[in-house]
Amino acid sequence: MNPSLPPGFPVIDAQQIRSRCDATLAERRAMMAAMEARSGPDGILEEFNALSIHAGSFDDPLSVLQNAAPDKATRDAAQSCLDKLAPFGTELFQSEKIHARVAAFEPKDEQDRSYREQLIEAFEDTGVTLPPEKRARAKQIQDELITLELQFGANVNDVTTTVPVAPEETAGLPDSLLRSLRRDARGDYLISLDFPVYEPFLRLAQSEEARRRVWTAYQNRAGVPNLGLMDQALALRHELAQLYGHPDYATFSLRRKMAGTPQAVETFLYSVKSAVEAVELRELADLRQEKAAALGLPADSVRVERWDVAYLQNRIEKKRFDIDQESLRAFFPTEASVRYVMHLAETLYGIRFVARPDLPAWSPDVRYYDVVDAAQDADGPLAGGTSPIAGIYLDLFPRDGKFKHAAAFSVRSGSVLGGQTPIKALVCNLDPNGLTHVELETLLHEFGHILHGVLSRARYADQSGTNVRLDFVEAPSQMFEEWGRRAQPLARFAQVCPKCPQLTPEQVARLDEARRFGSGLRYARQWLYAAYDMALHTGSVKPALATWKELEGATPLGHVAGTMMPASFGHLMGGYEAGYYSYMWSEVLALDMLSAFRGNLLDPAVGHRYRQWILEPGGSRPPEELAEGFLGRKPDAEAFYEEIRGTR
Repeated sequence: MNPSLPPGFPVIDAQQIRSRCDATLAERRAMMAAMEARSGPDGILEEFNALSIHAGSFDDPLSVLQNAAPDKATRDAAQSCLDKLAPFGTELFQSEKIHARVAAFEPKDEQDRSYREQLIEAFEDTGVTLPPEKRARAKQIQDELITLELQFGANVNDVTTTVPVAPEETAGLPDSLLRSLRRDARGDYLISLDFPVYEPFLRLAQSEEARRRVWTAYQNRAGVPNLGLMDQALALRHELAQLYGHPDYATFSLRRKMAGTPQAVETFLYSVKSAVEAVELRELADLRQEKAAALGLPADSVRVERWDVAYLQNRIEKKRFDIDQESLRAFFPTEASVRYVMHLAETLYGIRFVARPDLPAWSPDVRYYDVVDAAQDADGPLAGGTSPIAGIYLDLFPRDGKFKHAAAFSVRSGSVLGGQTPIKALVCNLDPNGLTHVELETLLHEFGHILHGVLSRARYADQSGTNVRLDFVEAPSQMFEEWGRRAQPLARFAQVCPKCPQLTPEQVARLDEARRFGSGLRYARQWLYAAYDMALHTGSVKPALATWKELEGATPLGHVAGTMMPASFGHLMGGYEAGYYSYMWSEVLALDMLSAFRGNLLDPAVGHRYRQWILEPGGSRPPEELAEGFLGRKPDAEAFYEEIRGTR
């Protein structure tokens, strides 16, 4: 097989996964043994790259199947196999022989130096430099953590809870949503907790009692079992940090991130809290006035509850800004929205997306596209045998058992050295009837991750695309959201959907005003999540739910007794532990990098420079160097704080 061409997704069922799992583990252990048998540093980075490509070609599709396969048996088999394969990474990076070869390697250039440093960090973090007894315990802990994290995610994905809502409680909901809902024997509508149903229900249902029930059920997804898994993980992370002589997991983890120390994160979070407190209180006062007006009561006798926020914000958007998110679905049909996002990428980055319906996927409704470099394709798509530079799969709509939110998954990492082009999968849960403006922003965000992955030109697979420092990984995706907020790029929607109604510049301006109205509530919540993450991973071990109750209870809206949001807080069991702050840290860079376009968001010259400086290098250079190189100066945080204050 030519690795530069897309092989198609390896569609395998539960039985095939089980039969291949042991074989592929044996193959990578044989590759590891060969690496140990060689002496001297020559070729060690190439050997690591080959091993990474071999492992990723099986593990990455397996992760997609674990999160998105229609068949539960396949999802379970994928999870079981990933659990079985996970200890290999610890075995590899605890090899003293391979560590010695990497340590002795003399880099020839910046990419070699960067990859060598990344590998050395991985060896150190896996315990190769620890005494034997501590090294053995570190391996046990890391293997256990992977098992806990996989089970946590599977429990959330498998939630099938529905909340019965009587017909009289559905006032405010559009007929299109009601028609899509199942009903029980009593005739009640069954409200699922999938985002395309949950989000519009909270935003539109007039019945506060119905909103309370649905909101509460959403907060309690996966429930007590997942709280137990998180508590186990917190204790294991703390023990792991102490094996290395660090006081807590935050200190251990942050030394590998841009922030560097817990103190730097706390300083950043303090500055966010200082900027957002007054804005949040002002917006809550507006919500209270709106609720009081709706009930015909004095404002001081009304309390805004958490299940009221989306509903009251929507009412204010309509009254104050003449914005109705539901009516925007006519402006943003789902298929046209996907074409719009692709059109933006083509315009900015000089690429083309070419549909390949012949390639198999994990579900019949998944589609595949080659990504072709337009500069090499001047005579038309794939003319003259032009090879694609990457590929993407789109899995757009809800299914039972599927990953509940929206995310970009790797199917294959790119490697210039290995002659392998990257392939990514966008897995989300869009409403097929059209998108709200918020949903369009989500689509742009996740497609930003996809572009970061598929436009990578890193030498080594482990540095491809989004394999960057955690506190930079969100920046390209956050920046791409802006293309859904400005009149200039939104005018291009007419090119992908000529018959769609078009937003006027005045409507776009009102949309942005409505978005800015919620900035205080939005960033206060992000601060809370980040502060909670840091509280769990700084100092002594703390119980997940009790810590959440304490922190959320200190906020203006307080904690709702009987709810357990941490049970479905997958970020803290999926790579963002001691790192949730990075969403806002990345946004500092995202909003500053946006300034390079100088208001012309369709400038292909700036897009080309952005592709070269930010997207192509992946993790082969420090992110602060990439941002500074693209901007031509050191990054600045002022645009971020203007965004928080709602003045940008």
